[in-house]
Amino acid sequence: MLPTLFTIERVSISSFGFFLSLGFLFAVYLIWRLARAWDLPEEKILDLFFLTIFFGFIGARIFFIILNFEFFDNLLKMILITKYPGLSFWGGLLGGWLALYFLTKKMSLGFWQIADIAAVGLLGGIILGDIGCFLGGCGFGNVSNFFLAVPAIGLVGKRLPLQLFEASIFLFFLSKFWYLSTHFHIHGKIVSLSLIFIGLVKLFLGLWKNQGQEALFASITFGLGLVIFYRVSKRHFL
Repeated sequence: MLPTLFTIERVSISSFGFFLSLGFLFAVYLIWRLARAWDLPEEKILDLFFLTIFFGFIGARIFFIILNFEFFDNLLKMILITKYPGLSFWGGLLGGWLALYFLTKKMSLGFWQIADIAAVGLLGGIILGDIGCFLGGCGFGNVSNFFLAVPAIGLVGKRLPLQLFEASIFLFFLSKFWYLSTHFHIHGKIVSLSLIFIGLVKLFLGLWKNQGQEALFASITFGLGLVIFYRVSKRHFL
């Protein structure tokens, strides 16, 4: 893999950090395009999502620390994320969701419409983040003899590149949701379907990881997506 993308005067740029930044920019671009398409106040929407991403980042860090508390034995390790890296996708999702909910209420915006736009941006960010994770050597599956398995830095044996599988699947969903998001739809439908498919994909790919927590959080996300879908569509589950 390629954990260090390039070096500028002794300053190393990590692949994961670089692609995570690209994912952030791509997400903002998608959100801006959709805000224009639906004639929403662009500056207000971008301010909202910058704050949402910030609180999502805080949530991702806090959640990671909680799950790996035995390693973070002092406050310095918790703060120095460049020296002691670690972010939780589920913590970021929870932190961003709570921030988006309260901020949309404060800004007098429709939560479900904004959540749909956020879901499209989230998928775009995940895709590039997964590529960075693959190059950086995180998120690999178990040891496998499958022909698509690749060597991973710091790990013994070839591993399944689950990050690339996930990125490919979410790229497909993004193409479908982009079309849906630019046409008339029930507000809340896109975010509910996004949560359903994110939960399913994480749950399925988690079968090739030794992470019981992944299955738990993926199942909760899937269930939440189902509840939201039937709530906004006014359908009965049975």
